[in-house]
Amino acid sequence: MTDVFGGLAGVLGLAAVGGVAAKALKQPAIIGYLAAGLLISASGWRGYGNNEQIIRLLGTMGVTLLLFLAGMELPLSELRRMGKVSLITGICQIIITSLVGWGISRILGFGPAESVFLGIGLTFGSTILVIKLLSEKGETQSLHGKIAMGYLLVQDFVAIGLLVVLAGTNGGQATLIDIVLIAVKAAAMTAGAVWLSEKVLKQAVDYLGESTETLFISSIGWCLAVAAIAASPWVGFSVEIGGFLAGLSLAATVEHAQIISRVRPLRDFFLTWFFVSMGAGVTLSQIGRMWLPSLIMSVYVIAGNPLIVMAILGALGYRKRTMFMASLAVGQISEFSLILAVGAVAAKQAGSEILIILTTVAMITMTTSAYVITHAEKIYKSFGSKIADLFEKKQSSNITSEAEQSMPENHAVLFGHNRMGSIIRPALERLGFEVIVVDFNPAVIEKLKQQNINAVFGDMADHELFQSLNLEKAKLVVSTVPDATDEAQFLEELSGSRKKSLPRRQTVILTARDTEGAKTLYRVGADYVLVPHLVGGEYLAGILEKHISDADFITREGKRHRGMIGA
Repeated sequence: MTDVFGGLAGVLGLAAVGGVAAKALKQPAIIGYLAAGLLISASGWRGYGNNEQIIRLLGTMGVTLLLFLAGMELPLSELRRMGKVSLITGICQIIITSLVGWGISRILGFGPAESVFLGIGLTFGSTILVIKLLSEKGETQSLHGKIAMGYLLVQDFVAIGLLVVLAGTNGGQATLIDIVLIAVKAAAMTAGAVWLSEKVLKQAVDYLGESTETLFISSIGWCLAVAAIAASPWVGFSVEIGGFLAGLSLAATVEHAQIISRVRPLRDFFLTWFFVSMGAGVTLSQIGRMWLPSLIMSVYVIAGNPLIVMAILGALGYRKRTMFMASLAVGQISEFSLILAVGAVAAKQAGSEILIILTTVAMITMTTSAYVITHAEKIYKSFGSKIADLFEKKQSSNITSEAEQSMPENHAVLFGHNRMGSIIRPALERLGFEVIVVDFNPAVIEKLKQQNINAVFGDMADHELFQSLNLEKAKLVVSTVPDATDEAQFLEELSGSRKKSLPRRQTVILTARDTEGAKTLYRVGADYVLVPHLVGGEYLAGILEKHISDADFITREGKRHRGMIGA
C-alpha cells in the first residue's frame, strides 16, 4: 500500500512540476503534463510501472468528467442558436482539413485506417486553450473571438459524435449497418437523456440544490452511474460517452452552472493523469523514428489549418483582420484529438503510431499556438495582413453594405445594433443624423439592409474599417458594445487620425460594463460613458422621487415597458 501511495504521489508531484514549468514559460499546462510523462518514460521509473493500471483508470475518470462537463456546457439547444457562419466555417474546415490530412498521411506511407484517424486528429482545435487565451486578452466578445468560439463549438459536437461511433464499434470493423445501428442507439440514448432532464431531473436537482455538498456528490454519482450503464454489455458504449449523456441530462437544470464550477477542478485533477499516462506511453526512441511525419503534420496544423479557415471566411465576405485573427484558433490540435486517438487504438481501429505522432504534434502546436495567439496583433501587422489579403474579397459581398463605398459627413456612427442600439438608432434618425450601423452579426446586417439602413459588417477592433466609415468627419460616434479594451484602442486610433487631418472634434459616447471600465474610457478621451446599472439606478431613483405617489404613472410606465419588450 505504501509503494502504491508513494508511486502515485511521485507521478502527481512530477506532473505538478511540469505544470508549473509550463505556466512559467506561458504555455498550456497540458504541455507540462505530457512532458512529465515523457520524462517518466525516458527514466523507466518503476513507481509508474507498478501503478500504470491505476493511473490509466484515473485518466479514464478525467476524460469521463471532461465529457460530463461538455454535455452540460454544450446543450443541444446551442445548435439552434449557432450562427450560419459558425456552422459553415466549422463543417467546411473539418471536411477540408481531414481530407488534406488524410492525403498527407498516405503520402508519408501510413495505412488507410491510420490516415483517417490522423486526418481527423489534425482537424480539431483546443476549445479550452483558445477560450483561456482569448479571455486573458479580453477578446471573447470581439468579432473574431465569437467566430472562433462558434466554429470550435461545431468541432466539439462533431468530435463527440465521432467518439460515440468509435465507442460503439467494440473493437471490431464497423460496417455501414453497424454505424447506422450505433447512430440509432445513440439517438435513442440522447432522447432518453433529454426526456429525463425535462421530466425528472429538474425537480430532483432542485431538491438536491438546497445543499451544495449533496448537489456535488449526487452529480458525480449520477455521472458515474450513467457511465457504468453506457459501458455495460447490453448497451455497448464507453464510460466516457456515458459521462457525456449524464451531463446532457443535467444541461437544462437551473443548477447546472453551479455543478460545472464544482466539478471543473475535479476534472482537471483527473485529466492530469490522462495526459501523464499519454506522455508515459511514448518513448524518445519512438519520437525519434516518427520525427519527420510529426514535424510535417505540425507545420500543416500551424500554417495549413489557419489558411483553410481564412479561405472559408474570405469566401463568406469577412475582412482580412477578422479572418486572420479568427483563423488562429485552429493552429493547434485539441485534447479531443488525443482522446480520439486513444479510443481508436483501444478499439483496434488503428495502430499505436498515431498516438506517438499526435502526442508530438500536440506538444509542438500547442506551444506555438499559445505564442501566436498571444502576439496575434504584432504578427498581423508584421506579415499577417499580407497573407490575409490573398483571401479577402475585393468586391462588396452579401454581408457588406453600400455604406462602405460612400463617404458621408456630419453623420453618426453606431457600433452595435443590439437591444440598446436598436432603440438609439431611430432616435438619432429623428434628430436628423445619417446613421451608419456597424455590427458583427451577419443576420442583423442583412435585416438592416432589407430596411434600406446603412449597415457595415465589422467591429470596433477592425481599424481598417475606419476609413470607409469616414470617422474623421463624423459628428457623433456611439458604441453600445461594453468592451473597454476595444473601445480604448478605438479612441487612441481616432485621436491619431485627428492629428493627421483637420482639427475637428467628434462627440464620442461609449458603454462600459462597470465603473472601472468607465474610468479607463474617460482617461483616454470619451465624452460620456454609459454604465447601464448606474443609469438604470438614476432613472428609477428619478421616477421614485417625482412619481412615488402617482400609482397611475408607474402603471403606465410598466405598460410602456411591456410593449417595448413584447411581454
